[in-house]
Amino acid sequence: MANILLVEDEMVEAMNLKRSLQSMNYNVVAIASYGEEAVEKAKKLKPDLILMDIILKGSMDGIAAAKAISKLEIPVIYVTALPDDATINRALISAPYGYLIKPFDFRKLKISIEVALYKKKMENKLKRSQDYYYQTIFENTGAATIIVEENNLISLVNMEFSSLTGYPKEEIEGKMMWTEFFAPEDIGQMEENHRLRRIDPDYAPRNYEARLVAIDDTIRYVYLTVTMLPGTRKSMVSILDMTELRRSKKVIEESREKFKSIFENAAEAIILFDCQGNIIESNDKIEEIFGFKKEEIMGHNFMSIVAMMEMDYGEARIVFNHLISGNQLKQVEWAVKNKNGKEVIFRVRPSIIKNENSINGILLIMEDITELKKVENSLKHSLEEKEILLREIHHRVKNNLQIISSLLSLQRIQVEDKQTADILWECQGRVRTMAMIHENLYQSQDIGFINFSNYVEKLLYDIFNSYRVDKGSINLNTLIQSVEMGIETAMPCGLVINELATNSIKHAFPEGNGTIKVELKSDGKSYVLTFADDGIGLPQNMNPQKSKKLGLMVVKTLVNQLNGAMEIDRTNGTKFTIKFQELPYKERL
Repeated sequence: MANILLVEDEMVEAMNLKRSLQSMNYNVVAIASYGEEAVEKAKKLKPDLILMDIILKGSMDGIAAAKAISKLEIPVIYVTALPDDATINRALISAPYGYLIKPFDFRKLKISIEVALYKKKMENKLKRSQDYYYQTIFENTGAATIIVEENNLISLVNMEFSSLTGYPKEEIEGKMMWTEFFAPEDIGQMEENHRLRRIDPDYAPRNYEARLVAIDDTIRYVYLTVTMLPGTRKSMVSILDMTELRRSKKVIEESREKFKSIFENAAEAIILFDCQGNIIESNDKIEEIFGFKKEEIMGHNFMSIVAMMEMDYGEARIVFNHLISGNQLKQVEWAVKNKNGKEVIFRVRPSIIKNENSINGILLIMEDITELKKVENSLKHSLEEKEILLREIHHRVKNNLQIISSLLSLQRIQVEDKQTADILWECQGRVRTMAMIHENLYQSQDIGFINFSNYVEKLLYDIFNSYRVDKGSINLNTLIQSVEMGIETAMPCGLVINELATNSIKHAFPEGNGTIKVELKSDGKSYVLTFADDGIGLPQNMNPQKSKKLGLMVVKTLVNQLNGAMEIDRTNGTKFTIKFQELPYKERL
């Protein structure tokens, strides 16, 4: 049902129009009779659509009000008795979603409203699509990129910038200034560029170099490209890390021998191919990893090396063809046999060496990750064993709780005092509630969370069975949203439901007939648990917040454990509304 704000200074006309809109299944959230009131209510209520009369009381007419509301992006349909061209042309400037001349057919009004709502829906869908498109581009530009507000605050960063600086995104966005990331010697000129860019973007330099300070205080030499985002006071900064390039240039300039030493003593095996795939250079690490001396492979073609190391021929051919074609590839992992027949797993980082017009060669940097893979496999196996152990622990805890429940049951049978027997019966129910949590965790794919909907349904079923409730006497209505809930939250929440359900069954229906309703809703951040019955309600002389009854004391204690808030409505039976959030997992030593 669409929410509509009606702006009309003739109250008779407004009431008639409101009644007509309601008959068409629209919800009129408010009526405003002058422009300033319309702006205020639009900001407060945020309706889906505004029907706006142009002639209004006060100094602000409908067109001026629509312009003031335009930032809220709420569709406006003008409803007016003014058909003159001047008014229409003035109204069109505010980009309305419709223009109806009084008196009008209410069928045309409905059509105009539906068209406006559909148009707005399509615009929102397009905007979301564009936002996703631009966000994807932003995250995958290949360069560290940030959005800077006019006040120097960084409002958005991509993962490249986070990796470059070492700061997590959540610590940067909306919290840190860009000036916190650059050397003090560079900030003065950069701030002046920032100021000039907002006065005259063409006057401020678009590209310049600076020194970036990472979280560990290391200096990164970077090349910045800065541009203003159209229609805003924000700027987008692309940052290219030039540190390695500067270092490489310096090494090359200082000495070819020094470069050769680095090449030869690199931790990774390095092979340089010409554009035909022939090996023209390699380092000594080749022999250490693969067992082949340099002279054994120098001059050989890439594909002959593939055969020598028993690599996957088809996969290697595809990789090499891509490289020869000039296509950059991400790192890949290969398993080969070295000269001694031992399997070696290595990570390959391919790189194309080319000038402006042609490919000059291909560089393969190969890192031996054989031991790393062994460690990874060992860790994976260890994690699997730990998960099995945790499941077994949950299973055993459940079994132990079942034993406790059985002991309570045996003790209850031997007790002659009914009050004591009832207490043992309630304790048995609480133990059963906790045992079911561990049973669900044992069966869950993720042993840290359970499907709370399934759990509650089974819990209530067991409670009704344990008290031998006649299905025709007390009706149970449940509406439990399907959520995955952690044990820290599920345990007290399940106990709350157990206490409330037990109390209702025992005390709420002396005549034996009634309804219990249990609901759980979640908006992704918080939960709302509602437990209601239409029974006789709590005694009038009882203050639920100060009650010494064990059941209510347990419920209050558990709600506090959940850091939640509880409200009790005694208007029709008893209704408990408990609001709480998922409790964070507390790591235990």
